[in-house]
Amino acid sequence: MPEEEAAKYAQIHAMMRALVVYMGIQDSDFYGSAPYSEAYRARYGGTLTPKYDTQKELFTQFYNELKEATDVLVNGKSVNGTAIQQTSLGNQDFVYKGDASKWAKFANSLKLKLAVRLLHVDRTWATQIAQDAASHAAGLMTDRADNFIYNQGSEWYYGKEDPAPGYGNINLLQFLVDNKDPRVRFFFQKNDFNSEVVQAYFDAGQELPSYVADKVDYQEVGGKKVFNGWKAPGEPWVRYIGLPVQINASADSQWEQYYDLEQKWLKVTLNGTSKSYTAASYLNMEMYEGNRDYTYPTKPGGTVVQDKEDKPFYGLYMSAGEINLYLAELCQLGILSGSASNYFTAGIRASVEEWNEIATLNQIPYTIEKYDANEALIGLQEGEVDALLQQPAYQLTGGADDLEKIYLQMHFAFILDPWEMYVTMRRSGVPMKGSAYLPYEDFRADGGLFPIPRRATMTEPAKSDQMYDNIMAAYKEQGFSIGNEASKLESERVWYDQGAPAWGAGPNY
Repeated sequence: MPEEEAAKYAQIHAMMRALVVYMGIQDSDFYGSAPYSEAYRARYGGTLTPKYDTQKELFTQFYNELKEATDVLVNGKSVNGTAIQQTSLGNQDFVYKGDASKWAKFANSLKLKLAVRLLHVDRTWATQIAQDAASHAAGLMTDRADNFIYNQGSEWYYGKEDPAPGYGNINLLQFLVDNKDPRVRFFFQKNDFNSEVVQAYFDAGQELPSYVADKVDYQEVGGKKVFNGWKAPGEPWVRYIGLPVQINASADSQWEQYYDLEQKWLKVTLNGTSKSYTAASYLNMEMYEGNRDYTYPTKPGGTVVQDKEDKPFYGLYMSAGEINLYLAELCQLGILSGSASNYFTAGIRASVEEWNEIATLNQIPYTIEKYDANEALIGLQEGEVDALLQQPAYQLTGGADDLEKIYLQMHFAFILDPWEMYVTMRRSGVPMKGSAYLPYEDFRADGGLFPIPRRATMTEPAKSDQMYDNIMAAYKEQGFSIGNEASKLESERVWYDQGAPAWGAGPNY
């Protein structure tokens, strides 16, 4: 286009560049170097064999693109000293409705993603980037109104397949329940043991699993047990139970009632009808897929009650909770001025409130209606966040464990963002071994070696691949071997991961 015509789309171009950087960071987190500066240029006279930019070169380009994008989104575009009226996407922009100031905050906040990743390998550069972001006129995403929430439309349910959800870790869920952290209700499903199911066990003369029974209050009427209510902390907290992370835990007798391989605890027969139940809590997949169906737990032979209505999927991709916690980290490390405690508190509050919002938008089970009269809805209740912030693990007190607390809050905030959770664990060493809050757990019960990869698996390209030499040279430059040997995947690190602590070792700044 002629210069003046092209200038009308400068802000839209800046928005797209910010998205490319967002995805480029993800790619580089696992693979390190990548074709970027010369990539996708063939149609414009470029090469079909683009070079691999090193991760340092990628981060340099990412930062420069974010600086330019942020400036354009704040200031617009001028040609020969004349400001050019910008074209707006309006409602075609499903995130910010064409609001350039919101996109400016998004682009500026992405700088913090770069900064925290650089802390071990180049603290001076990390400081420069963080201070640029903190001082920029665009501002940062510190308010929930700035959140990047994406919903493509009423027919977009995200899920193309139907993967089985995983269970929550027993210690993680217990920590969240003990502290009455409402996010456990948004991230995980209630288990199957509602009062109707418990009463079915009583009616059948079947013994409840001990970890369920110790939460049930009942009375005997005519020699028969009758459900009377839930013991503290009550519904819905009593319905969130996890499983251990240890390999082959199902074969360990101490977990017999959880896995119930012989179907003595999680299966009940009533009036000739048998039914199996799940006592542990699944990750709530309706936070990822709007076309999931949910069947409410009922007694054997009971009415089948299902939520089968498909809902458009809402995803939270970057948020005030995340950015406030980055600011808390950077202030705690002395890189930025300001109160780490204030940002920490703001980060927790925003995280809880924004995940409640996403759970409500996605209408996950128990946000709108409940099946059993003795159960509670899961939506955020008045005063819950204030009470949460009184818990010791949710306060910075000036102690040596303050940095650990910040990383733990990132850990919780990223439960539905496993990419960012992984990166945070890798760069922080948190959860950490011996923690007074949420200790790191070994995957082997005996504490034996179990390597955990710190990068993605690299495969050898076909010899006929035009990029063969470039790919192999990139592997060599990074010191990466081909294959999935666990010990090598754990020891061979991407550039910015150099110097970061081992898994579970805790912060080493």
